[in-house]
Amino acid sequence: MGDLISVILPVYNGEQYIEDSIRSILGQTHQNFELIIINDGSTDNSDKIIKGFLKSNKIIYKSRKNKGLVNTLNEGIKLSSGSYIARMDQDDISYPKRLEKQLNFMQKNNIDVCGTSYKVINEQGKIIKTVESHKNNFEIILS
Repeated sequence: MGDLISVILPVYNGEQYIEDSIRSILGQTHQNFELIIINDGSTDNSDKIIKGFLKSNKIIYKSRKNKGLVNTLNEGIKLSSGSYIARMDQDDISYPKRLEKQLNFMQKNNIDVCGTSYKVINEQGKIIKTVESHKNNFEIILS
């Protein structure tokens, strides 16, 4: 099974994307993970959508009043029991081998933090931007 990964997924009014986001994590090839979903005071149907997934024993769910992203992420870290922590946003989807590849890369290279390439897609599902290298990621973060 490999090392336990805690995937932290903060949600705030994410009803438009949250179902796809959760499905993409539950469909990972590396199955030794816990998915920590914290509903940060959503006023839309996010809670109802998330509750539809609670039959999975991989999900830890907490719903509470809005405290903001930083507090939500810190709370997710406190709830995590994995050897590794992965971040997931409510409007992201992960390819099925994401966790497997990241874990293998980190262990093989003896590193503690990694990022990945990503694609920005619009509401119609069209790819509008692809970022493929760490250099590009840092350029975007620092700009």
